[in-house]
Amino acid sequence: MNTYNALSSNAVNLYRHLIWFVVGLLLFILLSSCTKDPLPDLAAQRSPLPQNSSRTIEHAMGTSQVPQKPQRVVVVDTAALDASLALDVKPVGSVIYEQFPNYLGSQTEGIESVGDGNQPNLETILRLNPDLILGSKVGSKRLYKNLNRIAPTVFSEGSGRAGDWQENFILFAQALNKEQQGWQLLQDYKDKAAALNTQSKDVSETVVSIVATAQGKVGVFSVKSFAGSILQDIGVDRPKAQQKPKRHAAFVSREDLESLDGDIIFLVRDQRSDTSLDRQAFVSDPIWAKLKAVKRDRIYEVSNQVWSAGRNILAAQEILKDLETALSAENQS
Repeated sequence: MNTYNALSSNAVNLYRHLIWFVVGLLLFILLSSCTKDPLPDLAAQRSPLPQNSSRTIEHAMGTSQVPQKPQRVVVVDTAALDASLALDVKPVGSVIYEQFPNYLGSQTEGIESVGDGNQPNLETILRLNPDLILGSKVGSKRLYKNLNRIAPTVFSEGSGRAGDWQENFILFAQALNKEQQGWQLLQDYKDKAAALNTQSKDVSETVVSIVATAQGKVGVFSVKSFAGSILQDIGVDRPKAQQKPKRHAAFVSREDLESLDGDIIFLVRDQRSDTSLDRQAFVSDPIWAKLKAVKRDRIYEVSNQVWSAGRNILAAQEILKDLETALSAENQS
């Protein structure tokens, strides 16, 4: 009987060791597949560009030798997509967030998606055989090494979300060898902003609020946001609570009317979200109905794709149009 028990115990121990061996082997295979280099060896051997056919660009990740005239550009940030299209360069590939921004219209036709904005597909980018990749350090720093193995990669420091879009635009223009055109487009934008300032009466005394709602929360955009920087260029005033420059946006209580109110309110709406309130739902709310802008019928529903996600010059031009509409109504009141 004791012999039988001993044999049974040995069999159980052997079985347990076998199970742990199989589990360990499966974990090893899984980890090996996760850490496998996503690029073939060929990409690691990307040859440097000949000196007479390249330019040196300084950017957030160091310096890069880029082609004199890039022909196959891939962008891993929608701000870089906006900038490229503004400079008459259609990328062969771009990240997307569910879809291309509507405000870019037909300009995005023929551009291949290289994956979600938060996780570009390196194999798709490699297949497109780009000669230049554009993006931002804040959004894609972890991908830079692999992207730079595929093609020369230029990153801006910020994404434009904190109001730094103008310097990002000029960096992308330099990388695309379109710097002169970039400066001209930027000057055109500044001229338009200055014209809005002079054409509108008491513009510096007009308080403009930027509000967004999503998932039951209420947010405001500060002077240090993309849209906030454009309002600053025009010279309008902002609610005191939106003048704090620590962050580009912040959540506030829906009862915090002082944070929300202004002579004009731009309601930034994400039309893809069921929880993002439209204008009618906003003005019908019994609390928000107390706002001065609601009482004066100065609520303007605008697109999140432009006012928050655009972050470059074509989106900035769209914001100027929205502001022109609102300020014209103020002039007539």
